[in-house]
Amino acid sequence: MNISFPITSAETLLKCIPQRNPIVMVDTLYAFNDNEVSAGLSIDTTGLFIKNNALQEPGLIEHMAQTVALHTGFGFYVKNQQAPMGYIGSIANLKINRLPIAGENIHTTATILQEFAGITLVDIICQINNETIATAQMKTVIAK
Repeated sequence: MNISFPITSAETLLKCIPQRNPIVMVDTLYAFNDNEVSAGLSIDTTGLFIKNNALQEPGLIEHMAQTVALHTGFGFYVKNQQAPMGYIGSIANLKINRLPIAGENIHTTATILQEFAGITLVDIICQINNETIATAQMKTVIAK
């Protein structure tokens, strides 16, 4: 399989995550390796989590979770396997410096700290133009 980044094809991305519209919160896969994933989201004026022209906290957290899901799902995608369902197990040290507004593009990097038995622990950083807007540590769990 010949893969080049960034991946912006909605068809490809939807093969990598279990979420479907209107709750899809990633629109770009910038980079992927065994230890890290970088994904993006362009903020528009409509959507489930948009209020006063800004993506609200639950939407930003869901974007973080889907970035982690994209790491897991893309690994399955390159093996021609279906992406598994997963859940947020826990969120720690969440810090939101500001909410992204319509017209901005979030660039999020999740670094894998530990992965074992379907449980993944990651550090996440969300940036807009190299400005850190949010950070967190998240644990996700693949449904069995």
